[in-house]
Amino acid sequence: MEKPQPFLLRCTHGRLALELRLLPAGQDWQLLLTGGDAHIGAVILAEPADATPPCSPEAAPAQAAGQTAATPATAGTKDGVRLHVLRRTGHHDDKAALPLARDYCRALKSTVCVSAGIHYDHISREEIDSVLALARMLGACGLRRLRKLQENDHADSERS
Repeated sequence: MEKPQPFLLRCTHGRLALELRLLPAGQDWQLLLTGGDAHIGAVILAEPADATPPCSPEAAPAQAAGQTAATPATAGTKDGVRLHVLRRTGHHDDKAALPLARDYCRALKSTVCVSAGIHYDHISREEIDSVLALARMLGACGLRRLRKLQENDHADSERS
């Protein structure tokens, strides 16, 4: 089976331009969704709900010392996906990142991390809706491309 390669998708609508980078990490995927003044405003980790939760040995000493361990908010499980959300104060990039993380995790049955940062000065409500629609469209295009690659790999292995 051929090792998946990173790839980049772009789309625009008026002054809005978004990019989605897909980077393989073994069996997992890292996605970077940016637009306008790119930054990191939110990070979503999505893992199959049946995955074993990671053990965190560094949390125990902090709690024993009376400190609280910093952990991401967990949005719980939905549709077989466990979501962990980190969002910078005042940022709403998770609105675009959450659906991607959930959809890719469910479709690929692997852990997916989506980092998102989209900023446009003086953005209108309609433009925000367009950004969210563009993010969904990019996500769907990326999944189609990954599925096609998987189908080609499957077909190649049957011919061997």
